[in-house]
Amino acid sequence: MAPRETVDTRDRLTTSFGEEFLFKDTAADTGGELLRMENRLDPGVRRPLHSHPKQEERFVVRSGTLGIATDDGEVLLEEGEEEVIPAGTPHTFWNAGDGEVHMETEHRPALRFEEFIRAMVALDEEGGLNDEGMPANPLVGAALITEFQDEMQPEDIPKPVQRALFPLLARVGSLLGYGVPAVRDGSVTRDSPQ
Repeated sequence: MAPRETVDTRDRLTTSFGEEFLFKDTAADTGGELLRMENRLDPGVRRPLHSHPKQEERFVVRSGTLGIATDDGEVLLEEGEEEVIPAGTPHTFWNAGDGEVHMETEHRPALRFEEFIRAMVALDEEGGLNDEGMPANPLVGAALITEFQDEMQPEDIPKPVQRALFPLLARVGSLLGYGVPAVRDGSVTRDSPQ
């Protein structure tokens, strides 16, 4: 599938902690088969250990050095190298060099991962993320993970705790006015106050 020729400015998102996303092929473009993004990581950026329960993730490095760790060990990828992470595999990735890392990522199937990214960036813009790029408020974090449980799961909290506690915390958060930004047609709205 060829990437779109024009890119809407809503397709480029930047975080305060040094990560950038440029949506190239979305679920809408590919009938749900693929979300393809160009990504940039500043030096020192490391994403927390996580998994994508129902999505395969493919990394292709365009420039810089990307580190990836799974239970099988760590790899360092240089320009032109790639790595595929099967669905459900706990992993983390980071900028392993001194300069920016430019890469392309693919999530198959796309599911709602674009919405997840847009919600996280909206939270960041509201000051709702900590320095590691994670929700600062645990009620918002629980709501986010409950809403996007097929797309993203933290690996530092046991799954039974996530299944039992997160929906309850999300419900309490909703009653108190905390929630996840809603994404409609590429724009982010807030159904309840942060």
